[in-house]
Amino acid sequence: MATKQPVNINGIEFDALLNEEYAMEASSPEYIVESGYTIGDSIILSAENLSMTLFVSDKPVTFKSRFGGGGRVDSVVKSLKELYYAKELVSVTTPDAHYDNMAIESLTISRTNEYGYAREIPIRLKHIRITKSQTTTIPASYLKSGATGAAAGTASTTAGSSGGGSSGGSSDSGKSKGSILYGLASGAGLI
Repeated sequence: MATKQPVNINGIEFDALLNEEYAMEASSPEYIVESGYTIGDSIILSAENLSMTLFVSDKPVTFKSRFGGGGRVDSVVKSLKELYYAKELVSVTTPDAHYDNMAIESLTISRTNEYGYAREIPIRLKHIRITKSQTTTIPASYLKSGATGAAAGTASTTAGSSGGGSSGGSSDSGKSKGSILYGLASGAGLI
């Protein structure tokens, strides 16, 4: 079994990295135009994926165990399960790179007769891009119409009657003042 330097996932160290695959994928949406051709003007990058098969034993040969020998495999397996169920982002350090904001997508803990109590652990992680939310204020000028600056009016969310000579439209019962914009504007004291 060819080994490389150990892998570290949120402080959990493994004896060996048996294999590693870092996958990147992108898509380029296409749109049909009237002349019968498809065009595209952007490339959308998907989240990167890291797949590894890790090895852990009770008697590591590549570094000094923090777990003190026996029971190390059980401690590592328990810690991995806790990370998975916590649904928190993890940091991963491999012999070639360091990855932050990784989510554990799949984790398989297998035991074979060949390795005894040691474990071969295939794991797949996905990079999560974190965004920030922003709040903005709607200027009062957006709630006025035309050059006169008069109120832009409201729209009713109640349905009109469908029979009896009515031409449809909105009914103003005085209970509802209509649109979401009206609610936002009145809540902000603009109307």
